[in-house]
Amino acid sequence: MLAYVFSHRPAGGVYVADYEAALRRFHATLASAAPAGFLGSSTFRVGDRYADWYLVASSAALDALNEAAVSGARTPVHDAAARMAADGVGKLYSRVAGEGRSQAGFEIHFSKPAGTGYADLYERLQPLTGRPDTSLWRRMMVLGPPPEFCLLSPAQVELPREFHPEVLRREPV
Repeated sequence: MLAYVFSHRPAGGVYVADYEAALRRFHATLASAAPAGFLGSSTFRVGDRYADWYLVASSAALDALNEAAVSGARTPVHDAAARMAADGVGKLYSRVAGEGRSQAGFEIHFSKPAGTGYADLYERLQPLTGRPDTSLWRRMMVLGPPPEFCLLSPAQVELPREFHPEVLRREPV
């Protein structure tokens, strides 16, 4: 499972209630005629930004999602939300452990400690990723600066300081 995550904030002068309503309309419209490989989408308030999580079955589904998001009946709904957004940044994640559901709780962004192998990291995090509704996501293709990982958890967890964790509350819109 992959997730395309688009992080953004409302443009200056845009009312938060209007912005959130536009985001909800867009996600509902997208879900009403889901493209092949699309598993679902949600918007969350994460820290001082918003994060749209688009779950897809595979990288092949990204092309269909990209086309579907801006075409047909979705065009005006997408454009209305897009006109209100500013400072957008996208990331592509692959789920490496745990359940893939998006839920309220926390996003913990962190970096792999220098000298730690991926298999060792995943084993070290298994007590967390084995919990219900918890998942570990790794950024694909290293599209930008660290952190490389995102741990989604319904409860706040503490990672070792060497991970340089950034813990952000995550609330559904």
